[in-house]
Amino acid sequence: MARQYRIVHEDFLVEWLGITYPPGTWRTNVRLGRIRQPAPHELPPAERRLLRGAFGAQADAIVLLPDEVHIIEAMVRHEPGALEDLIKYKLLFKETEEFRSHWNKPIRLILLTPLKLGFYEKLANYLGIEVAYYRPAWIQEYLNTYPPRFRRGRLYSVEWPSEHK
Repeated sequence: MARQYRIVHEDFLVEWLGITYPPGTWRTNVRLGRIRQPAPHELPPAERRLLRGAFGAQADAIVLLPDEVHIIEAMVRHEPGALEDLIKYKLLFKETEEFRSHWNKPIRLILLTPLKLGFYEKLANYLGIEVAYYRPAWIQEYLNTYPPRFRRGRLYSVEWPSEHK
């Protein structure tokens, strides 16, 4: 019998945000950056309407605190590109007019995950990204429906390069 697909990403993220930050300081699925307006001949009208959503950047969560900004990407199953996305979101945050009053604040990048990451945690730290682990029982039960190799980050067993220790 095939495993039934369950959407857990949003519940995982919102539960952690509610435990970690004061009410009213965070938002989810936040669009970032300025959208380049193509010349009328570049795209048909249907595609022009998609620019803001489908072709734009969208951070899982933005937290606006008095002295800093946190940009969060949640990764329940290992998804290549999560670290890269956080770096892009940091660049685009300072281009998003809605957040102009927060552009001068320090920005913390946070990867939220229940997975044991090994190599990827060291890579995240090397890139200036913090890793926040959150492992409620229900997410562990969910991960246990997958084969063992999917319960850890990719490259979990790979050693970090000795020249960067």
